[in-house]
Amino acid sequence: MSKILIIIFAIQLLGFEVTHAQTKIQVVSQKISKIIDWEPGVTLQLKAERAEIYCTNHLSQTIDIEVIIVAKHEDKSIAEADLKKMKWMVDKTNKKIFLRNYIELARNEAKPESDIKTIYHIKVPLNCAVDISNYFGLLELENIKSKININSEFSKIKLTDINGELSIKTTFGDISSRGINGDIHIESNRSDIDLKYITGILDLHAILAEININAIEMVSKINIDAEKSKVKINTGDFNRYSFQFELHKTDLITPDRLKPEFTVNDDELIVASFKKAKELPKIEIKINTGTLTIEQ
Repeated sequence: MSKILIIIFAIQLLGFEVTHAQTKIQVVSQKISKIIDWEPGVTLQLKAERAEIYCTNHLSQTIDIEVIIVAKHEDKSIAEADLKKMKWMVDKTNKKIFLRNYIELARNEAKPESDIKTIYHIKVPLNCAVDISNYFGLLELENIKSKININSEFSKIKLTDINGELSIKTTFGDISSRGINGDIHIESNRSDIDLKYITGILDLHAILAEININAIEMVSKINIDAEKSKVKINTGDFNRYSFQFELHKTDLITPDRLKPEFTVNDDELIVASFKKAKELPKIEIKINTGTLTIEQ
């Protein structure tokens, strides 16, 4: 190829990249606000998909909801048409306030071409129980002091200053928290877990995870059952706890001063304990394939 042809080809390629880079994404949105009276014993239930959910408490006896639906597309008319396909509803019964967003299509209507998401900003009364399901998105809860149930797929979960009974079931949704006090139950599949400043009871079941538990405070019991996972726990003074390990094809790494009593210790299986005193909070860990690291 001659030098002239190479130069022409390079200019054409550059021109294509510049044109492509200049393509502008059109963004259209709709905002909805609603305030719902709340009574003790009523649960907020939200079923969402492709949503960002931000939930916190306030002193009012109302549930305050702000919903923003956003559609993005290179063609503004397509974005506007697709925005109308995302629906939002609220329904109230004696014991439940139910929120939902969903795609609704007329007969033979095409599926949305736009990138659509729904953003929830929710404020609930201090003792309002929360039940949230989300598929593809983000969930952030802060200063919630009641029963919480979370079921998520492909959604990151962030928790801050949570006090109460907490149940999480997540698939492909990492969990990070700072400050949880209560009865905590977590089931995770292919989701990493990072917990800081926990008190109460922790029951954790995980598959394919990296689990980090730091700054344990006044824990009465921890139970971890993991598969193909890396588990790291920073206990502070480990002498405050009673440990029980059952590890299959798992490396055990402990501080030099933590000397477990081994019942079985071979290449395939480790069964060990440390401080069996009944009055001490118990940490029970079972891992099938992975690593367990205890730090101080």
